[in-house]
Amino acid sequence: MSKISQDQSPIPSIVLKNLADKNTDKRKTGAQEIEQLIREHHSNDDQAVIKTIIKQISTEYADSAQGNNKKGGLIGLASVAIGLGTDAYLYIQEIVPPVLRCFIDHDSRIRFYACESLFNIAKVTRSKILFFFNEIFDVLCKLSSDLDPQVKGGVQLFDRLLKDIVTESPTFDIDKFIPLLKERLYIINPFCRQFLVGWIIVLDSVPNIDMLIHLPKYLDGIFKMLRDQNKEIRNEADKALSEFLRELQTAENVDYGSMVKTIVPHCISSDDFTRLSALTWINEFILVGKEKLLPFCPLLLNGILSSLSHQLVNIEKMASLSNINLNKLIFETNQDFPIGEFLNIITQHLISNSVQSRLASLNWILMLHSKLSSGISSYLTDLFPPLLKTLSDNSDEVVKLDLKTIAKISDNIELFDKLIQNLVYLFSNDSQLLRTRGNFIIRQLCLFLNPELIFRRFSFILGNNNNINNDKENSKEINPEFASVMVQTLNLILLTSDECVEIRKNLRSLSTPESRDLFSVLYTSWAHSPASLFSLCMLCQVYEHSCDLLSKFTEIEINVNFLMEMDRLVQLLESPKFMALRLQLLEPEKYPSLFKSLYGLLMILPQSSAFETLKNRLTCISSLGVLNLIPKKQNEDGNNSNNNEGLKEINFNNLLDQFKEIQISHEKFYKDRNNQINNSNNSNNNLDTETPLNQQRQLPYGIQSYINNKITNQQHQQQLTMSTPSSPITAPPPQVTSNNLNISSNSNNTNNNNFSSQPKDLSSSLPKYL
Repeated sequence: MSKISQDQSPIPSIVLKNLADKNTDKRKTGAQEIEQLIREHHSNDDQAVIKTIIKQISTEYADSAQGNNKKGGLIGLASVAIGLGTDAYLYIQEIVPPVLRCFIDHDSRIRFYACESLFNIAKVTRSKILFFFNEIFDVLCKLSSDLDPQVKGGVQLFDRLLKDIVTESPTFDIDKFIPLLKERLYIINPFCRQFLVGWIIVLDSVPNIDMLIHLPKYLDGIFKMLRDQNKEIRNEADKALSEFLRELQTAENVDYGSMVKTIVPHCISSDDFTRLSALTWINEFILVGKEKLLPFCPLLLNGILSSLSHQLVNIEKMASLSNINLNKLIFETNQDFPIGEFLNIITQHLISNSVQSRLASLNWILMLHSKLSSGISSYLTDLFPPLLKTLSDNSDEVVKLDLKTIAKISDNIELFDKLIQNLVYLFSNDSQLLRTRGNFIIRQLCLFLNPELIFRRFSFILGNNNNINNDKENSKEINPEFASVMVQTLNLILLTSDECVEIRKNLRSLSTPESRDLFSVLYTSWAHSPASLFSLCMLCQVYEHSCDLLSKFTEIEINVNFLMEMDRLVQLLESPKFMALRLQLLEPEKYPSLFKSLYGLLMILPQSSAFETLKNRLTCISSLGVLNLIPKKQNEDGNNSNNNEGLKEINFNNLLDQFKEIQISHEKFYKDRNNQINNSNNSNNNLDTETPLNQQRQLPYGIQSYINNKITNQQHQQQLTMSTPSSPITAPPPQVTSNNLNISSNSNNTNNNNFSSQPKDLSSSLPKYL
């Protein structure tokens, strides 16, 4: 705009000169003269002149580059408003903008004068100044952190006036203000934050302003203030949140969805104060909102489960209380809720680092299954894999509850079959799990499901099915080595665990068709482990068949694995569970086949500690020569067809053939694997495969000595053949250790489930043992 010439100006030149003077008193004198001039023109209703005066003061003074001119212009504009009095609002759009532009001036004195000028304008115009509320609020927010104490003081004074004006105004436009408030709440300056929180509290206290309806828009900003380093700011933010939470308890139309989405991320905040506040809000939402919260329950659960094992007791208690209240709400409701999303959140927390979170997740599955057994069935396909994976958990408590959960949801034959099949598949892929937890998992499962059904299904998969998994994509042939170790694990549970007492009672007598059928079913899979099969026959007291079985042992490949199994079998026969069998040894005339079976076992064993143990036991009773003098009583000798007609239903010859067939498959498996190993070794001859001495572990004495002697004799013969008189043989015989054979050194360990560490077939490098 062009400047107004001195001749055309309605303001006398002396007044303009005073207004721009560097002396403060003269500027005030000039401002008073402008005020008087405005009164005269206003009384004459000379609006055009008034607008000309405002324009001149704004352009030539308030917007001037000269500091004194700016100060004079700011005072002059305030004087114009004062001169206009109650009608100042008619010219407010001309008066206020130049003043607002001076709020960002680099000179602190100009900023102070601008604040003072707008303060005076606001005093006159009152609620009409709210037309520029957002612009005024924005500049006050920025100047609240001004470095100049005078400016800061001026801002605080004007801020109080503006709050009074807003409080008494019935026309404050809260809808227009909220977007600005939301944006400014993310400022991290502590003075700005104090300014903002103060305004939120004030606005919320005004009866005709509904801050609650807009809460979802700026709630996140307040929660972020809870992390502030300044304690006063945290307390003010907490005060505001507490007041809003109190109001929500009686509010009717609440946007729970938006607020839940805002609050839940703060439930995993690294700041404890923020986390506790967020959980408090969630708990209150559940209590107040009730079924209105059902669509958002997956989000709520996600926030709750993350804090169930927090190091701060108050947070842990609040999370636990919220979990209980949400559980109660879901259990008691008859309305629909997003089950799929809910279960998805639960399965995610099954791999949480927190034991309490994993336990709570499993309890949620149990609750949902009991409430919605039909509604949850369609999700079981997705539930099974994470539940099975949880069986590898380090916490026994988690594994127990996981097994209970798996058992509960496997409440029909189809799901039960799928469970056992998945367990076998899991064990076959995770030898560590089978070794460390196999016994525990199966025993716990027997507490929740029928043990006999469990053993039947395991036996069917291991003995009659070529694939572990019917799913074509995941199908996998049963590894004979795994099958052997799996059977040994099942056999140990069957023979020793309290969960299988009834099964053992039925198998000892074989008096019912069911028990005889179970024996036949077990026999097929137990054939993967000769020692386990022999112990099953001992348990069922089919001693005559045990003798026939021993004769079949001579037809199979005898390796270190076989000998180790027999070694462990002797230790098992010495356990309390076989006390009844040992007492039968006191009646040789009734149980001659039992004696023959045990002597046959003795003949199979090399002269190890197990050999000595069994020999001492038999020596205490009688000798094989004495038995030949004792007439056999046809209707006794344990369970046979003479004293148990039901045994005629069992074709023992077919069972022996099945045993031989399975053992042949084992021989083929070991032979193929050894060929692969030999081929691999031939391609890596230059690699150092020597095992450190501190990692070598000896086999049980008798088996170690037996193998060493065989190797020594074989190598000695080879060296004699290859050597000449000029090259005598001086090399010492090699020692075979458990590292060479890849088996455990503890012959008393009857629960060796790590099939990956079982001995390899040595038929390619050692002579036949028997």
